[in-house]
Amino acid sequence: MLDYLGFSWKGVIVFLLPMIPNIFYFLIPASDVSSTNVNTHLILDVLEHGSQAIFIFLLIFVTRKQTSEILCQYTIGMAIILICYYALWIFCFTGKANLGILLGMAVIPVVYFILAEMWLHNYLAIIPTVIFGVLHVIITYMDFSIKILNQ
Repeated sequence: MLDYLGFSWKGVIVFLLPMIPNIFYFLIPASDVSSTNVNTHLILDVLEHGSQAIFIFLLIFVTRKQTSEILCQYTIGMAIILICYYALWIFCFTGKANLGILLGMAVIPVVYFILAEMWLHNYLAIIPTVIFGVLHVIITYMDFSIKILNQ
């Protein structure tokens, strides 16, 4: 079956669910954010956000004629991973974030999105999602290392 351009409500919902904690992150001011942050990885940021935009576009606007059952191994895995992701956010909001938690917050949504792309039979979107995931982990590690060095 071929991909075609359309609109996927499932893709929109899949995208929005992991974004819920981000709303709180932007509404609640962080006490440990330094005003002198210097971006030392601009090229990586551009590549990360570019691959993110591509996989989001593909997730929402490239659809398959194959149906995706609501309850299957992919959606069950997505639900478990999403709960774990929310739990990591709780650790972050309560000030218990460390490198392991931050790296988990970088990896877990990527796994969630790959499961979603498999569920939606949107295999083309997996490529930019993996690229995004690798860059997201590298940037998370770099930012944590810089924060530790500045303490």
